[in-house]
Amino acid sequence: MHRENTASLRIDDLSIVRGYGIFDFLKTVDNHPVFLEDNLDRFFHSADQMDLTVPFSRQEIREQIHMLMQANTIPNSGIKILLTGGYSPDGYTIIAPNLIITQSHLERNVASEKRGVRLVTFPYHRAFGTVKSIDYVMGIKALKKAKEAGADDVVYTQDDLISECPRANIFFVDKNGTLLTPNDDVLAGITRKHILTIAKNICPVEARDITLTDMQNAKEAFITSTTKNITPVTAIDNINYGPGAGPLTRKLQESLEELIFKNYGIFPPID
Repeated sequence: MHRENTASLRIDDLSIVRGYGIFDFLKTVDNHPVFLEDNLDRFFHSADQMDLTVPFSRQEIREQIHMLMQANTIPNSGIKILLTGGYSPDGYTIIAPNLIITQSHLERNVASEKRGVRLVTFPYHRAFGTVKSIDYVMGIKALKKAKEAGADDVVYTQDDLISECPRANIFFVDKNGTLLTPNDDVLAGITRKHILTIAKNICPVEARDITLTDMQNAKEAFITSTTKNITPVTAIDNINYGPGAGPLTRKLQESLEELIFKNYGIFPPID
Protein backbone atom coordinates (compact mmCIF):
# COMPACT_ATOMS: atom_id res chain seq x y z
CA MET A 1 0.00 0.00 0.00
CA HIS A 2 1.43 3.37 -1.06
CA ARG A 3 0.58 6.97 -0.44
CA GLU A 4 -0.76 8.82 -3.45
CA ASN A 5 2.38 10.94 -3.82
CA THR A 6 4.69 7.89 -3.79
CA ALA A 7 2.70 5.49 -5.98
CA SER A 8 4.06 4.99 -9.50
CA LEU A 9 3.27 3.36 -12.83
CA ARG A 10 5.84 2.82 -15.59
CA ILE A 11 5.36 4.69 -18.84
CA ASP A 12 5.26 1.46 -20.88
CA ASP A 13 1.95 0.42 -19.32
CA LEU A 14 -0.76 -0.05 -21.96
CA SER A 15 -3.05 2.30 -20.05
CA ILE A 16 -0.58 5.08 -20.85
CA VAL A 17 0.65 4.18 -24.32
CA ARG A 18 -2.70 2.93 -25.71
CA GLY A 19 -5.37 3.94 -23.20
CA TYR A 20 -6.13 0.26 -22.57
CA GLY A 21 -7.68 -0.66 -19.24
CA ILE A 22 -10.88 -1.00 -17.24
CA PHE A 23 -12.08 0.22 -13.88
CA ASP A 24 -14.98 0.22 -11.49
CA PHE A 25 -16.11 2.75 -8.93
CA LEU A 26 -18.11 2.42 -5.75
CA LYS A 27 -18.85 4.67 -2.81
CA THR A 28 -18.77 4.27 0.93
CA VAL A 29 -21.39 5.79 3.20
CA ASP A 30 -20.45 6.06 6.87
CA ASN A 31 -17.64 3.53 6.31
CA HIS A 32 -19.93 1.04 4.55
CA PRO A 33 -19.19 0.12 0.90
CA VAL A 34 -22.41 0.42 -1.08
CA PHE A 35 -23.24 -2.39 -3.53
CA LEU A 36 -19.67 -3.75 -3.39
CA GLU A 37 -20.57 -7.19 -4.73
CA ASP A 38 -22.39 -5.67 -7.70
CA ASN A 39 -19.31 -3.61 -8.50
CA LEU A 40 -17.02 -6.63 -8.25
CA ASP A 41 -19.33 -8.56 -10.59
CA ARG A 42 -19.07 -5.78 -13.16
CA PHE A 43 -15.33 -5.34 -12.65
CA PHE A 44 -14.60 -9.00 -13.39
CA HIS A 45 -17.03 -8.92 -16.34
CA SER A 46 -15.25 -5.90 -17.84
CA ALA A 47 -11.85 -7.56 -17.33
CA ASP A 48 -13.05 -10.72 -19.08
CA GLN A 49 -14.49 -8.76 -22.01
CA MET A 50 -11.17 -6.93 -22.47
CA ASP A 51 -9.01 -10.09 -22.10
CA LEU A 52 -7.41 -8.79 -18.91
CA THR A 53 -6.46 -11.26 -16.20
CA VAL A 54 -7.17 -9.92 -12.72
CA PRO A 55 -4.05 -10.69 -10.63
CA PHE A 56 -6.01 -11.14 -7.39
CA SER A 57 -9.05 -13.13 -6.35
CA ARG A 58 -12.36 -11.52 -5.52
CA GLN A 59 -11.75 -12.16 -1.82
CA GLU A 60 -8.27 -10.63 -1.99
CA ILE A 61 -9.68 -7.48 -3.58
CA ARG A 62 -12.31 -7.29 -0.83
CA GLU A 63 -9.54 -7.52 1.76
CA GLN A 64 -7.45 -4.88 0.00
CA ILE A 65 -10.41 -2.49 -0.05
CA HIS A 66 -11.01 -3.17 3.64
CA MET A 67 -7.36 -2.46 4.49
CA LEU A 68 -7.42 0.72 2.40
CA MET A 69 -10.49 1.94 4.25
CA GLN A 70 -8.92 1.20 7.62
CA ALA A 71 -5.73 3.04 6.66
CA ASN A 72 -7.44 6.13 5.22
CA THR A 73 -10.41 6.49 7.60
CA ILE A 74 -12.56 8.40 5.06
CA PRO A 75 -16.17 7.56 6.03
CA ASN A 76 -17.81 8.96 2.88
CA SER A 77 -15.64 8.22 -0.10
CA GLY A 78 -15.24 6.96 -3.62
CA ILE A 79 -13.18 3.82 -4.25
CA LYS A 80 -11.78 3.17 -7.71
CA ILE A 81 -10.56 -0.27 -8.78
CA LEU A 82 -8.40 0.17 -11.88
CA LEU A 83 -6.93 -2.62 -14.02
CA THR A 84 -4.42 -1.56 -16.66
CA GLY A 85 -3.16 -3.38 -19.75
CA GLY A 86 0.19 -3.92 -18.02
CA TYR A 87 3.81 -3.31 -18.99
CA SER A 88 4.01 -4.19 -22.68
CA PRO A 89 7.39 -4.85 -24.40
CA ASP A 90 6.03 -3.83 -27.80
CA GLY A 91 3.47 -1.24 -26.67
CA TYR A 92 0.63 -3.40 -27.95
CA THR A 93 0.59 -6.84 -26.32
CA ILE A 94 -1.16 -7.51 -23.01
CA ILE A 95 1.26 -9.11 -20.58
CA ALA A 96 0.46 -8.82 -16.86
CA PRO A 97 -2.18 -6.24 -15.90
CA ASN A 98 -1.56 -3.89 -12.98
CA LEU A 99 -4.24 -3.44 -10.32
CA ILE A 100 -4.57 -0.06 -8.60
CA ILE A 101 -7.13 0.66 -5.86
CA THR A 102 -7.58 4.23 -4.65
CA GLN A 103 -9.86 5.99 -2.19
CA SER A 104 -10.77 9.67 -2.04
CA HIS A 105 -13.30 11.86 -0.27
CA LEU A 106 -16.68 11.96 -2.02
CA GLU A 107 -19.09 14.78 -1.37
CA ARG A 108 -22.73 14.16 -2.26
CA ASN A 109 -24.23 16.92 -4.43
CA VAL A 110 -27.69 17.12 -2.89
CA ALA A 111 -28.39 20.49 -4.53
CA SER A 112 -27.90 19.01 -8.00
CA GLU A 113 -30.11 16.02 -7.14
CA LYS A 114 -32.90 18.47 -6.30
CA ARG A 115 -32.28 21.08 -8.97
CA GLY A 116 -31.54 18.77 -11.89
CA VAL A 117 -29.34 19.05 -14.97
CA ARG A 118 -29.67 20.05 -18.61
CA LEU A 119 -28.40 17.75 -21.38
CA VAL A 120 -27.81 18.00 -25.11
CA THR A 121 -27.78 15.11 -27.56
CA PHE A 122 -24.42 14.08 -28.99
CA PRO A 123 -23.95 11.62 -31.90
CA TYR A 124 -21.80 8.79 -30.54
CA HIS A 125 -21.97 5.24 -29.21
CA ARG A 126 -19.26 3.83 -26.98
CA ALA A 127 -17.19 0.94 -28.31
CA PHE A 128 -17.61 -2.07 -25.99
CA GLY A 129 -20.73 -0.52 -24.50
CA THR A 130 -21.05 -3.10 -21.72
CA VAL A 131 -17.46 -2.55 -20.52
CA LYS A 132 -16.43 0.10 -18.00
CA SER A 133 -13.38 1.17 -19.96
CA ILE A 134 -10.92 3.93 -19.02
CA ASP A 135 -11.49 5.44 -22.50
CA TYR A 136 -13.37 8.69 -21.89
CA VAL A 137 -11.93 10.61 -24.84
CA MET A 138 -15.29 11.35 -26.44
CA GLY A 139 -16.97 12.08 -23.13
CA ILE A 140 -14.37 14.72 -22.29
CA LYS A 141 -14.66 16.29 -25.74
CA ALA A 142 -18.45 16.17 -25.60
CA LEU A 143 -18.53 17.93 -22.23
CA LYS A 144 -16.96 20.97 -23.87
CA LYS A 145 -19.76 20.98 -26.46
CA ALA A 146 -22.35 20.70 -23.69
CA LYS A 147 -20.90 23.66 -21.81
CA GLU A 148 -20.84 25.74 -24.99
CA ALA A 149 -24.57 25.00 -25.38
CA GLY A 150 -25.32 26.01 -21.80
CA ALA A 151 -25.89 22.41 -20.67
CA ASP A 152 -24.32 20.27 -17.97
CA ASP A 153 -23.54 17.18 -20.05
CA VAL A 154 -24.52 15.16 -23.11
CA VAL A 155 -26.56 12.07 -23.85
CA TYR A 156 -25.28 9.83 -26.64
CA THR A 157 -27.52 9.13 -29.65
CA GLN A 158 -27.01 7.09 -32.79
CA ASP A 159 -29.38 5.91 -35.55
CA ASP A 160 -32.39 7.47 -33.78
CA LEU A 161 -31.58 5.58 -30.57
CA ILE A 162 -30.51 6.90 -27.18
CA SER A 163 -27.91 4.94 -25.22
CA GLU A 164 -26.46 6.67 -22.15
CA CYS A 165 -24.57 9.65 -20.83
CA PRO A 166 -20.76 9.55 -20.58
CA ARG A 167 -20.93 8.96 -16.80
CA ALA A 168 -24.53 7.96 -16.15
CA ASN A 169 -27.47 5.88 -17.31
CA ILE A 170 -30.63 7.64 -18.44
CA PHE A 171 -34.33 7.00 -17.75
CA PHE A 172 -37.57 8.48 -19.09
CA VAL A 173 -41.16 8.42 -17.87
CA ASP A 174 -43.72 8.28 -20.67
CA LYS A 175 -47.20 9.85 -20.72
CA ASN A 176 -48.69 6.67 -19.23
CA GLY A 177 -46.31 6.64 -16.28
CA THR A 178 -44.13 3.80 -17.60
CA LEU A 179 -40.43 3.96 -16.74
CA LEU A 180 -38.22 3.54 -19.82
CA THR A 181 -34.47 2.97 -20.08
CA PRO A 182 -32.10 1.81 -22.85
CA ASN A 183 -31.22 -1.86 -22.53
CA ASP A 184 -28.83 -3.06 -25.25
CA ASP A 185 -25.09 -2.36 -25.48
CA VAL A 186 -25.04 0.12 -22.58
CA LEU A 187 -23.13 -0.02 -19.33
CA ALA A 188 -24.91 -2.06 -16.67
CA GLY A 189 -25.02 0.71 -14.10
CA ILE A 190 -25.19 -0.45 -10.49
CA THR A 191 -27.58 2.31 -9.46
CA ARG A 192 -29.57 1.57 -12.64
CA LYS A 193 -29.87 -2.09 -11.59
CA HIS A 194 -31.32 -1.20 -8.20
CA ILE A 195 -33.65 1.44 -9.64
CA LEU A 196 -35.11 -1.16 -12.01
CA THR A 197 -35.72 -3.49 -9.05
CA ILE A 198 -37.29 -0.75 -6.92
CA ALA A 199 -39.43 0.61 -9.77
CA LYS A 200 -41.09 -2.75 -10.52
CA ASN A 201 -43.06 -2.34 -7.28
CA ILE A 202 -44.09 1.21 -8.18
CA CYS A 203 -44.82 1.47 -11.90
CA PRO A 204 -44.62 -0.36 -15.24
CA VAL A 205 -41.00 -0.71 -16.42
CA GLU A 206 -39.61 -1.22 -19.93
CA ALA A 207 -35.90 -1.78 -20.59
CA ARG A 208 -35.68 -1.64 -24.40
CA ASP A 209 -34.54 0.48 -27.34
CA ILE A 210 -35.35 4.11 -26.56
CA THR A 211 -35.88 6.37 -29.57
CA LEU A 212 -35.64 10.10 -30.01
CA THR A 213 -39.44 10.07 -30.25
CA ASP A 214 -39.62 8.46 -26.80
CA MET A 215 -37.37 11.23 -25.52
CA GLN A 216 -39.50 13.93 -27.12
CA ASN A 217 -42.77 12.50 -25.77
CA ALA A 218 -41.57 11.79 -22.22
CA LYS A 219 -42.94 13.77 -19.28
CA GLU A 220 -39.99 13.12 -16.94
CA ALA A 221 -36.33 12.20 -17.30
CA PHE A 222 -33.48 11.48 -14.93
CA ILE A 223 -29.95 10.09 -14.86
CA THR A 224 -28.42 7.63 -12.41
CA SER A 225 -24.90 6.82 -11.23
CA THR A 226 -22.89 6.09 -8.10
CA THR A 227 -22.09 9.77 -7.63
CA LYS A 228 -25.30 11.29 -9.01
CA ASN A 229 -27.75 8.84 -7.38
CA ILE A 230 -30.99 9.92 -9.13
CA THR A 231 -30.59 13.37 -10.65
CA PRO A 232 -33.53 14.88 -12.58
CA VAL A 233 -33.07 16.00 -16.17
CA THR A 234 -34.86 19.29 -16.68
CA ALA A 235 -34.21 19.58 -20.43
CA ILE A 236 -32.59 17.84 -23.39
CA ASP A 237 -31.89 20.11 -26.35
CA ASN A 238 -35.12 22.12 -26.71
CA ILE A 239 -37.30 19.61 -24.85
CA ASN A 240 -38.26 20.77 -21.36
CA TYR A 241 -39.34 18.36 -18.65
CA GLY A 242 -40.03 20.99 -16.01
CA PRO A 243 -38.02 22.22 -13.02
CA GLY A 244 -36.62 19.68 -10.59
CA ALA A 245 -37.90 16.15 -10.18
CA GLY A 246 -41.27 14.99 -11.47
CA PRO A 247 -43.63 12.89 -9.28
CA LEU A 248 -42.25 9.45 -10.22
CA THR A 249 -38.66 10.66 -10.12
CA ARG A 250 -39.24 12.00 -6.59
CA LYS A 251 -40.78 8.72 -5.49
CA LEU A 252 -37.79 6.76 -6.83
CA GLN A 253 -35.40 9.22 -5.19
CA GLU A 254 -37.07 8.57 -1.85
CA SER A 255 -36.80 4.80 -2.33
CA LEU A 256 -33.14 4.97 -3.30
CA GLU A 257 -32.46 7.26 -0.34
CA GLU A 258 -33.93 4.63 1.95
CA LEU A 259 -31.88 1.87 0.35
CA ILE A 260 -28.49 3.61 0.29
CA PHE A 261 -28.38 6.29 2.94
CA LYS A 262 -30.63 4.81 5.63
CA ASN A 263 -30.40 1.04 5.25
CA TYR A 264 -27.01 0.52 3.61
CA GLY A 265 -25.50 -2.94 3.87
CA ILE A 266 -22.50 -3.83 6.01
CA PHE A 267 -19.07 -4.75 4.66
CA PRO A 268 -18.94 -8.44 3.67
CA PRO A 269 -17.18 -10.51 6.35
CA ILE A 270 -13.52 -11.31 5.80
CA ASP A 271 -13.05 -15.08 5.63
